[in-house]
Amino acid sequence: MKFNTRVVCAVLAPMLLTASGQALAASTRDGSVDALLELLSVKGVITTEESAGLRGKSDSPTGSGFKAVIELLQRKGTITGEEADKLLRRELAGSGQEQPQKDPEVTEAKEKSVEPAMEANAKLPEKEIRPVLEVLREQGVLGIDETEQIKERIGKKWSTADEDDFIAMEDQEIEYNRSSLPKEGLLANIVKLQHQALITADEAERIRDRFLRKLSLERVTDAIGDNLQRDMRVEVAGRILPIPEWTRRIKLNGDLRLRYRADLFDKNNGESWRTDTNTLTKANSTVDRYYAQVRARLGLKVKVNDQLEAGIRLATGNTSNPVSTNSTMGDSLNKKNFLLDQAYLKWKPIPEFTVWGGRFENPWFGTDLVWDQDLNFDGLAMSWKPDLGGGASLFFTAGAFPIEEMEMKSHDKWLFGGQVGVNYKYRDKLTATLAVAYYHFDNITGKSIENLKGDTDWSRPKFQQKGNTPFYLDPNDNPSFVGGGSSYLGYAAEFRELNISTKIDYAIDENYQVTLIGDYVNNLGYNRADVDARVGQAMMKETEGYQVGISVGNREISALMDWKVMLNYKYLEADAVVDGFTESDFHLGGTNAKGWIIGVDLGLAKNVWMTTRWFTANEISGVPLAIDVFQLNLNAKF
Repeated sequence: MKFNTRVVCAVLAPMLLTASGQALAASTRDGSVDALLELLSVKGVITTEESAGLRGKSDSPTGSGFKAVIELLQRKGTITGEEADKLLRRELAGSGQEQPQKDPEVTEAKEKSVEPAMEANAKLPEKEIRPVLEVLREQGVLGIDETEQIKERIGKKWSTADEDDFIAMEDQEIEYNRSSLPKEGLLANIVKLQHQALITADEAERIRDRFLRKLSLERVTDAIGDNLQRDMRVEVAGRILPIPEWTRRIKLNGDLRLRYRADLFDKNNGESWRTDTNTLTKANSTVDRYYAQVRARLGLKVKVNDQLEAGIRLATGNTSNPVSTNSTMGDSLNKKNFLLDQAYLKWKPIPEFTVWGGRFENPWFGTDLVWDQDLNFDGLAMSWKPDLGGGASLFFTAGAFPIEEMEMKSHDKWLFGGQVGVNYKYRDKLTATLAVAYYHFDNITGKSIENLKGDTDWSRPKFQQKGNTPFYLDPNDNPSFVGGGSSYLGYAAEFRELNISTKIDYAIDENYQVTLIGDYVNNLGYNRADVDARVGQAMMKETEGYQVGISVGNREISALMDWKVMLNYKYLEADAVVDGFTESDFHLGGTNAKGWIIGVDLGLAKNVWMTTRWFTANEISGVPLAIDVFQLNLNAKF
């Protein structure tokens, strides 16, 4: 017949308490301890081996046998620590032994330790016990099966003799979970389970020992891991050469563009003549053209010091066309040029002031009405941008640029320019810019051989597109006789360009915006009498131009499905600007053109996007010349 150990313990505990006076004191002298041990053994509270081990202490005059029994019962969870303490005090009082003097600090610590023990001894509801078990499982104190086994004990009368599995046996392995909570709290939870009668004292001891061994192994493992990482860092540092400090001051960037284009001419176009030769040479005005182009650019920026930056950029193109970096494919598989596109020093002693020297990007604010986007400037420029506060700032830009250097100083051609503008920003919602610029071209007008002795071919422009009013430098040449003249053409007008530009960006949200542009130019240097005299006939004054446009879409095309659409209208009269430097795609470059520009940009991947442009333009005056240009571009940057 099996005895219920919990029932026996419940009966023995009050019996021990009520008989703990003189009877218990006497038990140390009359062999009652042996009788008690025999009873506990018969009832299954202690084992036969434990009973035999305690009998050797029963004859001790100091009552160590009784004390050993009490300690054993406490470890097994039969009595609480408080009950054991009371029994021992009564035994000492009954035996007449003097109780030791208590240290106040020890007493206080012991009294404090009793409080959590009493709290743990209080029966907890099931909803509070289960979270404790889950914490112990997650922290690697209990295994999954052990946790479930203890949960089965909640609210039931149980005995280890009725269970097939034992908790925390030496040869029993559990799942590993790293402990992250304080050790003391987890040990207290083990005690709490014991006082809730969910585990025995032996099980609590085995769980505690296993947990402490696990913590020791984790500390050893951490130490080994730290040492290994330290050794690896030393090993790697010894094998890898340190990166020189100067490399951190270098930035490399570049882009690549593949283009398919179609140049489409109206069949009713009149004859067109090239103006960059000293013979009458026809230009294509009626035959459509389809071809592919590539553009590659590679740039390097170096931070020399906190104030000075050096920049170099290489690009495809040629040395005869300053407004294009395209290289046309289909020339017997020949290699392409890769030329010096930029080489400059940029000095910035304070954030508001910048000076450029060398060959650098366009320093002016504006659209492509006056300056082509691929055009870079040789010379010196400076910019000052004082902050006015309240989101407003001014900017002043000035520069001097050699257009063409000649052997004789009096023949040198220059561009002098200045621009003043205001920029206003309202939070991240609105940005508006307005600028007024003046560009003064010096010594670029053609010189007639009648007015100067000797050759005046140096006065012709080194590069032209089309549109400006030309005249023969040698008036004796007959332009109507093909091959009969040997004189070059020069600009008939002076160029003093007043340019007013504006741009407004309105943010729809953090990703999308609407952009409005406006640009106006007027050549104030045009003198009708001088032009008529050079050409030899009355000419129409055509010196104004403008461009307006709108675009809607992402602020920047840099990711998949980013998009932007745009629509511009451009009107540019013959002598409004120098035709060699204006945009080279609209009407295939030059002036004396009006029409529309439609475009769509679409992101294909990070830093990869496609653009399409349709330019449709007609002449403003003179011989009919209608040209449409279609472009499909695949772009990538890094």
